[in-house]
Amino acid sequence: MEAEDLQEDLTCSICLDYFEEPVSIECGHNFCRGCLHRSWAPGGGSFPCPECRHLSPPASLRPNWALARLTEKTRRRRQGPVPPGQCGRHREALRLFCEEDQRPVCLVCRESQEHQAHTMAPIDEAFGSYRDKLCKTQCSLKDKIKKAMHLQDMEVKNAAEWKEKVKSQRMRLSVEFAKLHLFLTEEEQQFLQRLSEEEEEMNKKHDENMLKLHQIITSLKQLILEIREKSQSSTLVLLQNPKDVLNRSENQDVNYSPEILKMKTVCQIPMMKEMLKQFQVAVSVAVDTAHPKLVFSQDGRYVKNGASASSWPLFSSAWSYVSGWRNPQKNAEFVERFQHLPCVLGKNVFISGRHYWEVENRDSLEIAVGVCREDVMGLADGSKMSPHVGIWAICWSSAGFWPLTSSPVSPTKQEPALHRVGVFLDSGAGDISFYSAVDGTHLHTFSCPLVSRLRPFFWLSPLASLVIPAVTGGK
Repeated sequence: MEAEDLQEDLTCSICLDYFEEPVSIECGHNFCRGCLHRSWAPGGGSFPCPECRHLSPPASLRPNWALARLTEKTRRRRQGPVPPGQCGRHREALRLFCEEDQRPVCLVCRESQEHQAHTMAPIDEAFGSYRDKLCKTQCSLKDKIKKAMHLQDMEVKNAAEWKEKVKSQRMRLSVEFAKLHLFLTEEEQQFLQRLSEEEEEMNKKHDENMLKLHQIITSLKQLILEIREKSQSSTLVLLQNPKDVLNRSENQDVNYSPEILKMKTVCQIPMMKEMLKQFQVAVSVAVDTAHPKLVFSQDGRYVKNGASASSWPLFSSAWSYVSGWRNPQKNAEFVERFQHLPCVLGKNVFISGRHYWEVENRDSLEIAVGVCREDVMGLADGSKMSPHVGIWAICWSSAGFWPLTSSPVSPTKQEPALHRVGVFLDSGAGDISFYSAVDGTHLHTFSCPLVSRLRPFFWLSPLASLVIPAVTGGK
């Protein structure tokens, strides 16, 4: 009983627990320093005693060392193992459950300032309530884990099915591409067979022509020999029917005209057009590089040469070059735009990779398309457009197409007429190839392995116009 009375004397009336740093105020009551500070009103003036309401200034706080030592001794004496079901602070039975702190408390804890605003429930009621909630939660978690395991099984099944689909698709791709390889091999053999037959036919025709020419030459040699013998013979022999040999000489005509050989077997690879589309890029012209006579649409995909043929210096066709070349050093100085030729560059600058674009000839007049270096804008002579000065292009019109090279080239007639040309730049291979955009027929290939920066190039004859179609696939 004395121990209980002593504990009551050593308990702070604010926190209902043993004093922590006890202090005395002017009225003589003792409190924990922390509890007293928490009970002060803001402002720092005099405060009422929590027990007797007597006003005390903050300066009246005095540490109560004797009370602190007595409290510590009593606390140590009672610090044995806390029996089950008792409060570790007050050694009272745990009869209540604090909802805010989520733990059992004793009746003394309920009266403390720490728990005054907390919701309390009898411990047996809280036990029953939370046990039911835990059981329901357990059942809910079992349902969730059952659902999760079902989803896991479905995921495993889906993964297995997907692996089978990938395996099947891989086999199908191998089979289909094997068919395609076989098809392309057969197509290659057919084209090579046609080319061989064409070569054989040309060789046979060549032999026939050579035999015919040989017969003509032999006949002429015989007549020459006969006339020479006749002219050197005696008078009576020479006058024996001299008209016969003269008539035969006059009638002996070189009845032969050389045939211009044309290649019948074209390089038309199946699906080439579709393959080229994979590398198609959007190309538009750089108006700031154009000759002043060229006019453009707002989107930069339509170009027309507005000058008439009479007002423009005549451009020598690709097959009618004049002899001699201008020193490329004279044109090496970089200018911002074309001043002499009806040309324009594309905005694109190609440094690496593979690129494809198409150009359409709207009027069947002469236009040239391809790629070029950026330092060709000072070129003044259209007949010099060739790889020699840094232009790799082909020219085409209703008459056919021809590459712009340093040697005269006759136009190749295309059936049906060539209206749209595809340009394919393979920087890695150093090749620039041209195709019919309609059926993928190969037209010509240039090699330019040492050029690092290339731009699309366009040249238009007077009144000609071109369109760069919009990209329908590719990158």
